[in-house]
Amino acid sequence: MKAIYLVLALALFAVLLVGTGCTSTGCTTDKQCKDWQSCDTDKKTCVLRPGYCNTDTECNDTLRYCNTTNHLCMYKAGKCRITGDCPSWQVCISENCTAKPGFCDSDAVCNPQSEWCQPQVHMCKPRPGLCNNNYDCQGWQTCDVLASKCVPMDGRCDSDYQCAQWQTCNATTNYCKSKPGFCKNDLECENWSRCDESLNKCVARNGFCAADSECAGWELCDPNAHVCTAKRDYCNSYADCGTWQYCDTLAHKCNTKVGNCATDADCASGEACDEKLHVCK
Repeated sequence: MKAIYLVLALALFAVLLVGTGCTSTGCTTDKQCKDWQSCDTDKKTCVLRPGYCNTDTECNDTLRYCNTTNHLCMYKAGKCRITGDCPSWQVCISENCTAKPGFCDSDAVCNPQSEWCQPQVHMCKPRPGLCNNNYDCQGWQTCDVLASKCVPMDGRCDSDYQCAQWQTCNATTNYCKSKPGFCKNDLECENWSRCDESLNKCVARNGFCAADSECAGWELCDPNAHVCTAKRDYCNSYADCGTWQYCDTLAHKCNTKVGNCATDADCASGEACDEKLHVCK
C-alpha cells in the first residue's frame, strides 16, 4: 500500500513540473521558457533571447538599464547615443537629450516674468491668465496686448468685481447674473412682482405685497400668495369674520353680534359663554 502512495506522489510531482514548463532535466522547446527566453536544447536550459536582458550588466552599456518588465535594454532618462533615441522635440548632444531650438524642458528657459514650459507641447507659452494674442486666452476673454493679460470680453466676467453691485459672476458661464431678488428686467422676477429698473430690484406689483409693511396696519402679507390679508379678528368684509360676528368696516374689526358672545363677560350674571356655539347658557 505504501508503495502505491509513493508512486502516486511521484506521478503528481512530475505533472506539476511539466505544468510549470520544466522537467527534471530542464527544457526541450522554447514554449517551456519565458517569452524573453529560448531553450538551449543541448544544455536543456532556458537562456536569454538575443537582444533581451535580465540584469543591467547584460546591457553592457553605461547609458542603458534593463527594464525588468519587458526585459529590454532601454536608455536611462535623458540619455542617448543619437537623436533618434530622444523624443521628437529633443536632440542628442553629448549623450544627453536636450530641447531643440523653439522647445523647452523646464520653465528656466522661458521668460520668467510671463511664460512657463507647457508640458503638453514642450514650448514656452504665456502663463495662465497672460497672453500674446487672443488665442492664448479662453473663449470668453480677449488679450490686452499692452498688459499681456487676458481680460473678459464685454458682458463677461471672471469675478464679482467685474459685475454691477446687484450682480454676481457665474463661474460656469462667466456671465454676470442678478443676485437673488435683483433683476435687469421683469423676466427675472416672480409673477407677483416686477423689475424696478431704477433699483434693479424685484418689487411687488399693484395688488400684491412682499412684506407686511406694504399692507394696511390691520393686514399682513401672505408669504405664499403675496397678497395683503386681514389679521386675525380684523376684517375687510363679513367673510373675514366668524358667523357669530359682524365686520366694522370703519375700524376693520370683527365684533360680536347681538345675542352672541365671545367670552363669559358678554353674558348675564350666572351665565357662561359656550365658546363653540358662541351663545350664553
